Amino acid sequence: MEFVSNDESADDIIQDESNEGEVELTDADFYDLTVINDKIDEEIIEDDEEEADNDDQENDNVQEVYNIDDEDNDIHNDKLLLDQQRDNDVSWIEWFCQLKQNLFLVEVDEDFIRDEFNLIGLQTKVPHFKKLLKIILDEEDDDDDDDDDDYDDEDDEINRDSEEMYKNKDMHEQNAACLYGLIHSRFILTSKGLALMREKYKSGIYGTCPSIYCENAKLLPTAISEIPKFLSPLLYCPRCCETYYPSKNSLLNQLDGCYFGTSFASFFALSFNIASDKKKVYYTPQICGFTINRNIRETLYMDVNKDNTESSEECQ
Repeated sequence: MEFVSNDESADDIIQDESNEGEVELTDADFYDLTVINDKIDEEIIEDDEEEADNDDQENDNVQEVYNIDDEDNDIHNDKLLLDQQRDNDVSWIEWFCQLKQNLFLVEVDEDFIRDEFNLIGLQTKVPHFKKLLKIILDEEDDDDDDDDDDYDDEDDEINRDSEEMYKNKDMHEQNAACLYGLIHSRFILTSKGLALMREKYKSGIYGTCPSIYCENAKLLPTAISEIPKFLSPLLYCPRCCETYYPSKNSLLNQLDGCYFGTSFASFFALSFNIASDKKKVYYTPQICGFTINRNIRETLYMDVNKDNTESSEECQ
């Protein structure tokens, strides 16, 4: 039998017996373990940050061409991004279509632009029509372009009042861009224009339908008005036949809806028979598995009116 001395309690003996076989660690050992754990944590954090940076870089590469910062995104801003310098060896049309916000457009043939039949009605929509046309076609400008016989008296008066405003080179470029967009909306309805737009459509540059029932069907650009500076382009889904706004930071918001016109999307879908063989699927509202009649509101409204009519007749 073991006796417990006055200087040593029973609890201390039990504690010593429970710690038998354990290795006692010194302060140096604790320090080494702490350093190792810190290094492991740092490596894990660095790996996570590197993976996150790679993911962000991939997303940025995908969105860089088609998106812009929020501070530059203004659909009512008349000034286009025309700051990129133009090489002398590149035509105006090539330079314009290579701009970041104009990658949604196709290059219009110069022969199409030179055909006066294709430009009927545009003289009254854009001031200084001939001057802007020469800018697009890279033709030398004459000093007497103000004497434009294609304008009527009212247009001449408007041009004289705004003569000083259009002396600025940037203003000429912006108006030339507007004229090119109007011509572009007509060119993409031709066989060659449709073929060029089909390549854009196949690349998915305009995005996919947000509806889950359309299974990522590709979208087409469209507009609700042919009037310049009325509204930015909308996106049309040929599968569900719905129109959507582009995302907030999409470069499409920097373009004018008249660049595509109101007829292109439907004409394109009919020409290439897009999504016509697929059945349209819509969301069906249900409660506890029972389908709700889409005309339930009209039915209830008619029943209420019928009851009110019968009650009024009884009172009479």
